[in-house]
Amino acid sequence: MRTWPVGPRRRQARPVAVASLGGRLNNGSQRNAPAIRTCVGCRERATASELLRVVVHRSEGSVTRLIPDPKRRLSGRGAHVHHDLNCLDQAVRRRAFARSLRIEGPVDASAVRAHVESEPAARPTPAHEAGRDRMKTTR
Repeated sequence: MRTWPVGPRRRQARPVAVASLGGRLNNGSQRNAPAIRTCVGCRERATASELLRVVVHRSEGSVTRLIPDPKRRLSGRGAHVHHDLNCLDQAVRRRAFARSLRIEGPVDASAVRAHVESEPAARPTPAHEAGRDRMKTTR
């Protein structure tokens, strides 16, 4: 007489199709791929290393301060912006920081502006300003 295992039968895990990979099966080959983030100013996609992470500093009063997080170590929700004053101005004008960081009321981006202005001019120009799209691939 044959004995059956006790408990529910388990199915083998199947690979899941991921829409961001163009419908291909995700077998773990994307582990070492760089993280892609979107600039809240110009809405262009770039690797996280090309963007500056910005987080919220809660303080007493009505104005919420934004602080730069170049090492990406501070806790909390972060928004990303290019190291460019044009992108920063667009994000402030469109209130993109408040939307992406899920905060209400006015925000003070003076610390982020000072950080972007103080960076050396040797930083590479963002792809959207250089006239080429880095996300495009040639086949």
